[in-house]
Amino acid sequence: MKFIISTSRCYAATNCRLLNFENRTYKNSRFFRNSVVLQLPSKEPLKTDTKPPAVPPYISGSSVDNANQSLQSTEKKNASLNNTVVKHDNNLDNKQNMNESKILDDNNFTMRLVKKIEKWSPSTAKYARLSVFGCKYLYKDVLVLLSAYKKYYSSDLSSLTYSELELKYRLPLQLVRLTPILIFWPVPFTNLFLFPLAFMFPKYLLSEHFWTDEQLKEYWIKDQQNNFEHNMRVFEHLSLMAEECSDDMLLKWFRVIECLGAGGVSPVEDIIQAIPVFTMFPYHFSTLPRQHIKVLLKMYNIHRGWRRRVRLKKLAQYIQLMDRAIESEGGPDKLNERQLKWACLFRGLSPFSSSRETLVLYLKDWIKISSKIDNDSLSCILHCQVLLALNRPENNILKNTE
Repeated sequence: MKFIISTSRCYAATNCRLLNFENRTYKNSRFFRNSVVLQLPSKEPLKTDTKPPAVPPYISGSSVDNANQSLQSTEKKNASLNNTVVKHDNNLDNKQNMNESKILDDNNFTMRLVKKIEKWSPSTAKYARLSVFGCKYLYKDVLVLLSAYKKYYSSDLSSLTYSELELKYRLPLQLVRLTPILIFWPVPFTNLFLFPLAFMFPKYLLSEHFWTDEQLKEYWIKDQQNNFEHNMRVFEHLSLMAEECSDDMLLKWFRVIECLGAGGVSPVEDIIQAIPVFTMFPYHFSTLPRQHIKVLLKMYNIHRGWRRRVRLKKLAQYIQLMDRAIESEGGPDKLNERQLKWACLFRGLSPFSSSRETLVLYLKDWIKISSKIDNDSLSCILHCQVLLALNRPENNILKNTE
């Protein structure tokens, strides 16, 4: 038995080797045959047709139809894939918005905490609500501000929406007020006196997100009272500078100044016709007197440092961009209540003693004038709140509280 098993193993081994040898020789023979054909071609040229066949032999009429159908199916598949990709991107955006809304609107823990505080002392619960909702509004505005800065650094200011332009102008100054709290908040045991101190002086230590409606009205009216005093001084300068001018075009400008000096409201058409006056001496940016520039800086709460004319010119361009953004988004009717009030406040009209219709009409008149102003007459837009809102009946609150 041992002899039979050993001989069978030897035979199998020899057969495997023989098989491997045969395979190798077969491959080598194929290689040599192909190499001879490639390296030593025959002297007789090959007979090939110069004209290709009109239809390849492997494609018939039915096969052409099948090929067209296959192409159409592949195009449909690609289109469906593109649609799925777009839908997937939209779903991702919606999910992100939903996550943000969940982060902002999930008030379970906070509202329970506020209710517990309200049982202990209702006065502290009021400030707790202000802090909770103020943080949410601040978070939303910071997100809008970050998107505005991304657009600004990627393209230009003209690509921003009105809300982004407004927050880019307003929010950085309000974040400066919060810097003491943000700096000293991580220090232990500072919360015991830091937050009570902040709510004692909200105008200097908190942003508008943490103000009540009464505080917002009070602080905005105080700021507008200070600006109204500067408006009166600007009008005095304008009337004095008008005496230095001599031109037939200035007759319309004299009509506007006489109307304002008599306590009336100058019509919008007269102001539009008097816009070319701001391209001449002494109303042009390059020829405005220094005292007048100082008053304009105070009127818009801008620091009186170097490059005053340049900063005023940038402010005028920024105001014109905001006006264009309002017009492109559907007009003042599309603004919410807070945006409408701040827009009229920034443009010289008191928003608390007037209805929404009057605020919308005032902004429409402002935009009519702003659309007619070019780079040469850009100083006119800084004086529009004097020309439009100086003698308005809505600003009688500012005169009575002086």
